[in-house]
Amino acid sequence: MLNMITLLNLPGDSTAMDMVPQEVAGADIYIVMAVTLIVWGGIFFYLLYLNGKLKTLRKKVDTIERK
Repeated sequence: MLNMITLLNLPGDSTAMDMVPQEVAGADIYIVMAVTLIVWGGIFFYLLYLNGKLKTLRKKVDTIERK
């Protein structure tokens, strides 16, 4: 179990973020944003693909029901 005192950022304590240069820490957010956009874009285009497949299946079902 974590000790609650270790979770506090006391003055004079160095944390992992203090050791990372600011330019590197600021660039990480852009990497996270790029990966997130790629994932959401993939989901969006997959849903468009499924929508097209669903339309063709509906047309086939409608033609079979009319016969």
